[in-house]
Amino acid sequence: MAAGLERLQSGSVELNGKVLAAPGKETPPERRPIGFVFQDLVLFPHMTVEKNIAFGLSAEADDAKERIAAQIKTMRLDGLAKRYPHELSGGQQQRTALARALIRGPKALLLDEPFASVDAVLRRRLREDLRRILKEQSVAVVLVTHDPEEALALGDRIALMRAGQIVETQTPAALFEAPQTPEGAMIFPGSQTLYGAIERGKLITAFGDLDAEGLADGPGLAVLREGAISTERDPEGSCQITDARFVGPGWTVDLASDLTADLAGAGTIRVAMAQKPRIGARVNLSFAGPGIFIYKNQ
Repeated sequence: MAAGLERLQSGSVELNGKVLAAPGKETPPERRPIGFVFQDLVLFPHMTVEKNIAFGLSAEADDAKERIAAQIKTMRLDGLAKRYPHELSGGQQQRTALARALIRGPKALLLDEPFASVDAVLRRRLREDLRRILKEQSVAVVLVTHDPEEALALGDRIALMRAGQIVETQTPAALFEAPQTPEGAMIFPGSQTLYGAIERGKLITAFGDLDAEGLADGPGLAVLREGAISTERDPEGSCQITDARFVGPGWTVDLASDLTADLAGAGTIRVAMAQKPRIGARVNLSFAGPGIFIYKNQ
Protein backbone atom coordinates (compact mmCIF):
# COMPACT_ATOMS: atom_id res chain seq x y z
CA MET A 1 0.00 0.00 0.00
CA ALA A 2 2.87 2.38 0.71
CA ALA A 3 4.28 1.70 -2.75
CA GLY A 4 0.87 2.06 -4.38
CA LEU A 5 0.64 -1.52 -5.63
CA GLU A 6 -2.45 -2.21 -3.47
CA ARG A 7 -5.43 0.07 -3.01
CA LEU A 8 -6.16 1.41 0.45
CA GLN A 9 -9.49 0.42 2.00
CA SER A 10 -9.28 2.58 5.12
CA GLY A 11 -6.88 4.97 6.82
CA SER A 12 -4.22 6.87 4.91
CA VAL A 13 -0.58 6.78 3.83
CA GLU A 14 1.35 9.99 4.48
CA LEU A 15 4.96 10.95 3.88
CA ASN A 16 6.40 14.22 5.20
CA GLY A 17 2.89 15.56 5.74
CA LYS A 18 1.70 14.77 2.21
CA VAL A 19 -1.16 12.29 1.73
CA LEU A 20 -0.14 9.65 -0.81
CA ALA A 21 -3.16 7.40 -0.39
CA ALA A 22 -6.62 7.55 1.16
CA PRO A 23 -9.98 6.00 0.22
CA GLY A 24 -10.85 7.51 -3.15
CA LYS A 25 -7.45 9.15 -3.57
CA GLU A 26 -4.43 7.26 -4.87
CA THR A 27 -1.14 8.74 -6.04
CA PRO A 28 0.20 6.43 -8.79
CA PRO A 29 3.30 4.40 -7.81
CA GLU A 30 5.52 6.20 -10.33
CA ARG A 31 4.65 9.58 -8.79
CA ARG A 32 5.41 8.58 -5.21
CA PRO A 33 8.84 9.51 -3.79
CA ILE A 34 9.31 5.91 -2.68
CA GLY A 35 11.81 3.30 -3.84
CA PHE A 36 11.05 -0.43 -3.75
CA VAL A 37 13.34 -3.46 -3.91
CA PHE A 38 11.48 -6.73 -4.42
CA GLN A 39 12.64 -9.96 -2.81
CA ASP A 40 13.56 -11.42 -6.21
CA LEU A 41 15.09 -8.08 -7.36
CA VAL A 42 13.23 -8.05 -10.75
CA LEU A 43 16.16 -6.79 -12.81
CA PHE A 44 15.38 -6.47 -16.51
CA PRO A 45 17.37 -9.27 -18.21
CA HIS A 46 17.63 -7.42 -21.56
CA MET A 47 19.13 -4.30 -19.96
CA THR A 48 22.68 -3.64 -18.85
CA VAL A 49 23.54 -2.60 -15.31
CA GLU A 50 23.55 1.10 -16.17
CA LYS A 51 20.24 0.86 -18.04
CA ASN A 52 18.64 -1.05 -15.18
CA ILE A 53 19.81 1.66 -12.78
CA ALA A 54 18.55 4.41 -15.09
CA PHE A 55 15.07 2.89 -15.40
CA GLY A 56 12.53 5.36 -14.08
CA LEU A 57 14.95 8.27 -14.28
CA SER A 58 13.88 10.89 -16.80
CA ALA A 59 16.08 10.66 -19.89
CA GLU A 60 15.88 14.44 -20.14
CA ALA A 61 17.34 14.94 -16.67
CA ASP A 62 20.31 17.27 -17.01
CA ASP A 63 22.38 15.29 -14.54
CA ALA A 64 21.24 11.78 -15.56
CA LYS A 65 24.72 10.55 -16.54
CA GLU A 66 26.28 11.98 -13.39
CA ARG A 67 23.64 10.40 -11.16
CA ILE A 68 24.03 7.00 -12.81
CA ALA A 69 27.82 7.19 -12.47
CA ALA A 70 27.48 8.22 -8.82
CA GLN A 71 25.22 5.25 -8.03
CA ILE A 72 27.59 2.85 -9.80
CA LYS A 73 30.47 4.17 -7.69
CA THR A 74 28.48 4.19 -4.45
CA MET A 75 27.32 0.61 -4.97
CA ARG A 76 30.82 -0.56 -5.95
CA LEU A 77 29.73 -1.61 -9.42
CA ASP A 78 32.69 0.00 -11.19
CA GLY A 79 33.55 -1.81 -14.42
CA LEU A 80 30.19 -3.59 -14.56
CA ALA A 81 28.05 -0.91 -16.23
CA LYS A 82 27.83 -2.75 -19.57
CA ARG A 83 27.14 -6.19 -18.12
CA TYR A 84 23.76 -7.91 -18.12
CA PRO A 85 22.13 -9.37 -14.97
CA HIS A 86 23.03 -12.96 -15.86
CA GLU A 87 26.70 -11.93 -15.94
CA LEU A 88 26.60 -10.66 -12.34
CA SER A 89 27.05 -12.39 -9.01
CA GLY A 90 24.19 -12.42 -6.50
CA GLY A 91 25.73 -9.55 -4.56
CA GLN A 92 26.24 -7.47 -7.71
CA GLN A 93 22.63 -8.05 -8.73
CA GLN A 94 21.54 -6.95 -5.26
CA ARG A 95 23.54 -3.72 -5.44
CA THR A 96 22.18 -3.02 -8.93
CA ALA A 97 18.61 -3.33 -7.65
CA LEU A 98 19.38 -1.00 -4.74
CA ALA A 99 20.99 1.55 -7.06
CA ARG A 100 17.90 1.51 -9.28
CA ALA A 101 15.67 2.13 -6.25
CA LEU A 102 17.82 5.04 -5.04
CA ILE A 103 18.58 6.76 -8.36
CA ARG A 104 15.49 9.01 -8.19
CA GLY A 105 16.38 10.26 -4.71
CA PRO A 106 13.40 8.75 -2.86
CA LYS A 107 12.30 10.01 0.54
CA ALA A 108 11.58 6.43 1.64
CA LEU A 109 12.72 2.97 0.59
CA LEU A 110 10.78 -0.29 0.89
CA LEU A 111 12.83 -3.50 1.14
CA ASP A 112 11.21 -6.94 0.98
CA GLU A 113 13.77 -9.42 2.40
CA PRO A 114 16.43 -7.93 0.11
CA PHE A 115 19.27 -10.25 1.19
CA ALA A 116 17.41 -13.56 1.19
CA SER A 117 19.13 -14.84 -1.95
CA VAL A 118 22.77 -14.36 -0.89
CA ASP A 119 25.03 -16.30 1.48
CA ALA A 120 25.60 -15.32 5.11
CA VAL A 121 29.01 -13.65 4.64
CA LEU A 122 27.84 -11.55 1.69
CA ARG A 123 24.60 -10.75 3.52
CA ARG A 124 26.51 -9.14 6.39
CA ARG A 125 28.66 -7.11 4.00
CA LEU A 126 25.62 -5.90 2.05
CA ARG A 127 23.86 -4.94 5.28
CA GLU A 128 26.81 -2.81 6.36
CA ASP A 129 27.01 -1.15 2.94
CA LEU A 130 23.27 -0.48 2.86
CA ARG A 131 23.19 1.03 6.34
CA ARG A 132 26.08 3.35 5.49
CA ILE A 133 24.53 4.47 2.19
CA LEU A 134 21.07 5.09 3.62
CA LYS A 135 22.48 7.08 6.55
CA GLU A 136 24.52 9.20 4.14
CA GLN A 137 21.48 9.88 1.94
CA SER A 138 19.01 10.34 4.84
CA VAL A 139 16.51 7.88 3.39
CA ALA A 140 13.82 6.41 5.64
CA VAL A 141 13.47 2.64 5.26
CA VAL A 142 10.80 0.04 5.89
CA LEU A 143 12.47 -3.39 5.84
CA VAL A 144 10.53 -6.66 5.95
CA THR A 145 12.58 -9.64 7.14
CA HIS A 146 12.28 -12.99 8.89
CA ASP A 147 15.91 -12.71 10.06
CA PRO A 148 16.20 -11.28 13.62
CA GLU A 149 19.92 -10.58 13.14
CA GLU A 150 19.10 -8.51 10.07
CA ALA A 151 16.41 -6.55 11.92
CA LEU A 152 18.78 -5.79 14.80
CA ALA A 153 21.63 -4.80 12.47
CA LEU A 154 19.57 -2.37 10.39
CA GLY A 155 16.61 -1.24 12.45
CA ASP A 156 16.37 1.93 14.52
CA ARG A 157 12.93 0.64 15.53
CA ILE A 158 11.62 -2.91 15.17
CA ALA A 159 7.97 -3.88 14.75
CA LEU A 160 7.28 -7.53 15.58
CA MET A 161 4.33 -9.36 14.04
CA ARG A 162 2.30 -12.40 15.05
CA ALA A 163 -0.55 -13.79 12.94
CA GLY A 164 -0.58 -10.65 10.80
CA GLN A 165 -0.77 -8.23 13.75
CA ILE A 166 1.94 -5.97 15.18
CA VAL A 167 2.45 -7.09 18.79
CA GLU A 168 5.35 -4.86 19.82
CA THR A 169 7.31 -1.90 18.48
CA GLN A 170 10.54 -0.93 20.23
CA THR A 171 14.12 0.15 19.69
CA PRO A 172 16.63 -2.74 19.71
CA ALA A 173 17.91 -1.56 23.12
CA ALA A 174 14.40 -1.53 24.61
CA LEU A 175 13.73 -5.01 23.24
CA PHE A 176 16.89 -6.23 24.92
CA GLU A 177 16.24 -4.62 28.29
CA ALA A 178 12.46 -4.88 28.70
CA PRO A 179 10.63 -6.85 26.00
CA GLN A 180 6.86 -6.75 26.46
CA THR A 181 6.14 -9.95 24.53
CA PRO A 182 7.79 -13.36 24.01
CA GLU A 183 8.45 -12.35 20.40
CA GLY A 184 10.42 -9.35 21.64
CA ALA A 185 12.46 -11.41 24.07
CA MET A 186 13.14 -14.15 21.50
CA ILE A 187 14.54 -11.88 18.80
CA PHE A 188 18.07 -12.04 20.20
CA PRO A 189 20.30 -14.94 19.08
CA GLY A 190 20.61 -17.83 21.51
CA SER A 191 17.25 -17.24 23.21
CA GLN A 192 15.00 -20.20 24.00
CA THR A 193 11.62 -20.87 25.58
CA LEU A 194 10.78 -22.97 28.62
CA TYR A 195 7.14 -23.84 29.26
CA GLY A 196 5.44 -24.47 32.57
CA ALA A 197 2.56 -23.47 34.82
CA ILE A 198 2.23 -20.29 36.88
CA GLU A 199 1.15 -21.03 40.45
CA ARG A 200 1.18 -18.54 43.34
CA GLY A 201 3.73 -16.22 41.76
CA LYS A 202 6.05 -18.95 40.48
CA LEU A 203 6.54 -20.47 37.04
CA ILE A 204 6.82 -24.20 37.74
CA THR A 205 8.97 -25.97 35.11
CA ALA A 206 10.69 -29.31 34.75
CA PHE A 207 14.04 -27.57 35.27
CA GLY A 208 13.19 -25.49 38.33
CA ASP A 209 10.94 -22.69 39.49
CA LEU A 210 11.19 -19.08 38.32
CA ASP A 211 9.76 -15.92 39.84
CA ALA A 212 6.48 -14.93 38.14
CA GLU A 213 5.29 -12.32 40.63
CA GLY A 214 2.26 -10.40 39.41
CA LEU A 215 1.13 -12.95 36.82
CA ALA A 216 -2.15 -14.83 37.22
CA ASP A 217 -2.13 -18.60 37.64
CA GLY A 218 -2.27 -20.62 34.43
CA PRO A 219 -0.02 -21.69 31.55
CA GLY A 220 3.20 -19.70 31.36
CA LEU A 221 6.53 -19.58 29.62
CA ALA A 222 10.00 -18.21 30.20
CA VAL A 223 12.30 -16.79 27.55
CA LEU A 224 15.91 -17.48 28.51
CA ARG A 225 18.78 -15.58 26.96
CA GLU A 226 22.34 -16.82 26.64
CA GLY A 227 24.07 -16.69 30.01
CA ALA A 228 20.86 -17.10 32.01
CA ILE A 229 21.58 -20.78 32.77
CA SER A 230 24.53 -22.33 34.58
CA THR A 231 25.30 -25.99 35.20
CA GLU A 232 27.31 -28.02 37.68
CA ARG A 233 28.41 -31.61 37.07
CA ASP A 234 26.88 -33.98 39.61
CA PRO A 235 26.47 -37.78 39.28
CA GLU A 236 23.19 -37.39 41.16
CA GLY A 237 22.05 -34.32 39.20
CA SER A 238 18.45 -33.89 38.10
CA CYS A 239 19.30 -33.32 34.41
CA GLN A 240 20.93 -35.57 31.83
CA ILE A 241 22.96 -34.55 28.78
CA THR A 242 21.20 -35.91 25.70
CA ASP A 243 23.11 -34.23 22.86
CA ALA A 244 26.11 -31.97 22.24
CA ARG A 245 27.26 -29.90 19.24
CA PHE A 246 30.57 -28.10 18.81
CA VAL A 247 29.97 -24.42 17.93
CA GLY A 248 33.46 -22.91 17.86
CA PRO A 249 34.26 -21.38 21.25
CA GLY A 250 32.54 -24.23 23.09
CA TRP A 251 29.70 -26.71 23.04
CA THR A 252 25.93 -26.35 22.82
CA VAL A 253 24.35 -29.04 24.99
CA ASP A 254 20.79 -30.35 25.26
CA LEU A 255 19.54 -31.35 28.71
CA ALA A 256 16.50 -33.40 29.69
CA SER A 257 15.07 -33.25 33.19
CA ASP A 258 13.95 -36.20 35.29
CA LEU A 259 10.66 -34.34 35.69
CA THR A 260 10.05 -33.85 31.96
CA ALA A 261 7.63 -36.75 31.73
CA ASP A 262 5.49 -35.21 34.47
CA LEU A 263 5.03 -31.81 32.82
CA ALA A 264 3.37 -31.43 29.43
CA GLY A 265 5.45 -29.43 26.96
CA ALA A 266 8.52 -29.42 29.19
CA GLY A 267 10.87 -30.67 26.45
CA THR A 268 14.61 -30.07 26.67
CA ILE A 269 16.73 -27.06 27.48
CA ARG A 270 19.90 -25.81 25.77
CA VAL A 271 23.02 -24.68 27.63
CA ALA A 272 26.61 -23.74 26.77
CA MET A 273 29.63 -25.66 28.04
CA ALA A 274 33.32 -24.87 27.55
CA GLN A 275 34.51 -28.50 27.54
CA LYS A 276 33.23 -31.44 25.51
CA PRO A 277 30.58 -33.19 27.63
CA ARG A 278 29.82 -36.88 27.86
CA ILE A 279 26.42 -37.90 26.53
CA GLY A 280 24.46 -39.38 29.41
CA ALA A 281 26.35 -37.44 32.10
CA ARG A 282 24.25 -35.78 34.78
CA VAL A 283 24.29 -32.15 35.92
CA ASN A 284 22.39 -29.76 38.14
CA LEU A 285 21.02 -26.60 36.60
CA SER A 286 20.37 -23.11 38.00
CA PHE A 287 18.95 -19.86 36.63
CA ALA A 288 20.58 -16.47 37.18
CA GLY A 289 21.15 -13.12 35.55
CA PRO A 290 19.00 -10.48 33.87
CA GLY A 291 18.21 -12.47 30.73
CA ILE A 292 15.07 -14.20 32.06
CA PHE A 293 11.59 -13.02 31.04
CA ILE A 294 8.31 -14.59 32.18
CA TYR A 295 4.99 -14.35 30.33
CA LYS A 296 1.52 -15.79 30.31
CA ASN A 297 1.25 -18.44 27.60
CA GLN A 298 -1.64 -17.12 25.53
